[in-house]
Amino acid sequence: ASKGAAMMGAGDQQQASRGSSVLVDNIRWQSYLSSMTSAEAEEWGVDDDQRRFFVRFGVSKANYGAPFADRWFRRHDGGVLKPAVLERQRKSKGVPRGEA
Repeated sequence: ASKGAAMMGAGDQQQASRGSSVLVDNIRWQSYLSSMTSAEAEEWGVDDDQRRFFVRFGVSKANYGAPFADRWFRRHDGGVLKPAVLERQRKSKGVPRGEA
């Protein structure tokens, strides 16, 4: 992804690709790997110092194909990516604990 797209959190968009727009516009399928942001780490319950080990794989363009759900992977020794098992954290409603 381009630096600007990555900085704005749009690294998963088709237009975030680097290089000629002719290539991006004419391909039939495009995927991406995106590092975990601070907001995503909070959403998925990952400590901020651990989020650098997680990447999201997704498909930003798939002509004539079924939608593809994003998948999280974790970096292991040697840079090997393995599927990660993450659970969305529930947002609490009302007064935070300890403040009542």
